[in-house]
Amino acid sequence: MRVTVVATPDPPPKGIPNPIHAEDGATGAGYKGALVAGVRTYGWVADAVRSVAGSAWLAHGWADVTLRRPLYAGEAVDIDVEPSGAPESWTVRASVGGTRVVLDGEVGLGVATWSDTLHVPAKSPGLPPPTVRPTYGLDDVPKRQPLRPLAAYVTKEAALRLATEELGLERSDLPTGALHPWFLAGRMAPLTRHNFTYGPTIHVRSQIQHTSIGTADHEITVGAQIVDAYERNEHWYQVLDGSIWDDTGLELARLRHTTIFRPRGTVMPPPIVTPDAT
Repeated sequence: MRVTVVATPDPPPKGIPNPIHAEDGATGAGYKGALVAGVRTYGWVADAVRSVAGSAWLAHGWADVTLRRPLYAGEAVDIDVEPSGAPESWTVRASVGGTRVVLDGEVGLGVATWSDTLHVPAKSPGLPPPTVRPTYGLDDVPKRQPLRPLAAYVTKEAALRLATEELGLERSDLPTGALHPWFLAGRMAPLTRHNFTYGPTIHVRSQIQHTSIGTADHEITVGAQIVDAYERNEHWYQVLDGSIWDDTGLELARLRHTTIFRPRGTVMPPPIVTPDAT
């Protein structure tokens, strides 16, 4: 199947903004303008996947997608979901003009082959940010150190906005009160900025194993740890493994999140200091 979506500008951030989604930050990193968040592209793809795989995918399905090229507001994105040849799995592709692929990958029902390889830290309550949100380089990446979990209460009204206004859509056919999968996929980025100070960062890949349908009127907590870091083409990459759960202790998803935490040609900013944090 194919659907087409016109990319809308990112909504104002609720936490610490990523400069890559603003004009100055993106042009400073070598792009022609502000980048549309890759996780929002994934949100449009996820809607198409649910049309094919059904709501069972939200409860017990997986996705492994890579962000290939930048996407800018106003561009029309063609989203294709096709059978992969393997049972209950599909290939996905989001492209502009039929040539510039901005996202591709594979999705499926059941348990992904890589799901058991994720190094997920133990669940713990959400915590405020540290007094000093440090920076780090490739030589001192804080690997295998559980990050301070980030919690947020999501009302039914907020869940509906996430599935419509914040994706630039007029309506949603999600089950009433269900959390949109792009919200779950997008929790890792604010978690990292809850713990550390970064300049512009670029989302590269998401591997997501859904374990239960998330619902509104619950506090949703995400925890993770950095499991790898490396340099490629002068970009600094990091890989985080994490988990998302609600206030009943129900795990909603496990994730592996790969990002460029210092793009080529940029510098790390000074640490953020919040004296009132406890």
